[in-house]
Amino acid sequence: MMRPNASARAARAGFALAGLLFAISGPAAPPDPIVCLHPVELRARADHSVAVACRASADPARAPRGPARRLFGLAIDPNTADAVTLTTLPGIGAVRAAAIVEARQAGRFQRRQDLLRVPGIGPKILAGLAGIVAVAPAPTESVRCPWRECRTPSEGGEEVHGPDQ
Repeated sequence: MMRPNASARAARAGFALAGLLFAISGPAAPPDPIVCLHPVELRARADHSVAVACRASADPARAPRGPARRLFGLAIDPNTADAVTLTTLPGIGAVRAAAIVEARQAGRFQRRQDLLRVPGIGPKILAGLAGIVAVAPAPTESVRCPWRECRTPSEGGEEVHGPDQ
């Protein structure tokens, strides 16, 4: 019977130890994701952001548009999103995206649940859109004052807000 030499025993012991350490270490933890808290659009083409940068502070006027919003975890507004952007939503393909665009012509979506009026969207798809779709408040129209007296004192007028005052 042959006796293994010391170097072969050391190699086997080393492999056994490495295997044991590998087995008890478990799966490696995923790296921390790089999070962009304030994405800002740098360039756009056809109302879709094509270049975005991360900034230290938010600039809502330069928020990403189109499908890029999904990349940064920003909500999609069904009242303003085009069909291409809507197709990035789970359960929404080209046909449902076109139906959303058509349904909003009949009236603005006031809340996310209003999407149930779109053919092909039911409670299951609506539940999948939670946290992804958000309906922004309707834009308010600025009221112009038709009277000359509406000017503020700093503009050389009296502080009167109507023709009867």
